[in-house]
Amino acid sequence: MTQQVAVRAALVVGTWALWGCGPDNAEPRDRAADQEPTVSIPVAMPMAGNAAPVAPPPTMMPATAPAPTDGATDVPGMSELPPDGMDGPPVTTDPLPPDPGPTDGLQPMIPAVNGACPDFQDGSTISVAGHDGVLIMSGPAGMGGPLLFYWHGTGSSSREATRTLPASVRNDITSQGGIIASFNGRDSSGTEGDCSGTGAHNMADFAAADQIVACAVENHGIDPRRIYSTGCSAGGLQTGCMARQRSEYIAAVAPNSGGGLGRGGFTSYAPATFTMHGGSGDNVIINFGDSSRSFGAAIQAGGGFWIDCNHMRGHCGAPSDLYSAAWEFLKAHPYGTQPSPYEAGLPADVPSYCETP
Repeated sequence: MTQQVAVRAALVVGTWALWGCGPDNAEPRDRAADQEPTVSIPVAMPMAGNAAPVAPPPTMMPATAPAPTDGATDVPGMSELPPDGMDGPPVTTDPLPPDPGPTDGLQPMIPAVNGACPDFQDGSTISVAGHDGVLIMSGPAGMGGPLLFYWHGTGSSSREATRTLPASVRNDITSQGGIIASFNGRDSSGTEGDCSGTGAHNMADFAAADQIVACAVENHGIDPRRIYSTGCSAGGLQTGCMARQRSEYIAAVAPNSGGGLGRGGFTSYAPATFTMHGGSGDNVIINFGDSSRSFGAAIQAGGGFWIDCNHMRGHCGAPSDLYSAAWEFLKAHPYGTQPSPYEAGLPADVPSYCETP
């Protein structure tokens, strides 16, 4: 705990120095407890004779309490982002991903709907569970598509997802009837502390994510085994934090210059992880190559599968072909996929600088 406090203090002080702001306009907030309650996971139902095993439907979690409504502020800053209109190589557009191979029977635990559900209209910005700025990109309901959460970097906005995610990836998600939910950090009303030290997002935002998951599965027909997260910089750290605190339904993650700063253990299991970073040159207060590798090592220790990609292009500099490969990785890892289909070798679309440590 002493080490975590020291790291967070260095992050906050370094943020003020880097962006020219001080305690008058950016007060650090209290952290949530390091450990989340352990959640039991349902397993596949037993076989009868030679019949194939039948997995039970996703277990519904108890309703999450509404997020606090006290105000929260964002810290001004800047994120190094790819230019607008960036695209990548074509991604597969099958309605469902290829068979991921054997699984150990784990099933996601989907939160119960808690209050009114938002409408997932393409291009809209919704208010949900105390968060007033979640940008929605969506396809037709009822197709069993995926749900991807996106978290932006410090000083950026929810529109970052339209610049960082290649158009081919966005189109693949929406063409399958999926949803991209991109959070605008300054519109959060949560007061539960953050995962990066810059205040770009709040851990109370996960209550809004719970409601989005519950409503998207119930009303939009999202596949409960295909729920993922990605993000850049502070959003990449939020992605790592979400993997730990919401692993009861997060299947896989792809932090872009992110990872984690040791926010406790996983609530259920270690999601499959595809880290992207600029190595020794990826420095904004901390080295994001180190945070990515530290997070990946925690995934491995928890029994999860991890690919690490040092693109050597600086902070949040993941090229479009790498982000497209990351999306293919997420699709190939629905919830509970074990062993990983990538264990036998990395597909040709994964850049040669990526490795399985």
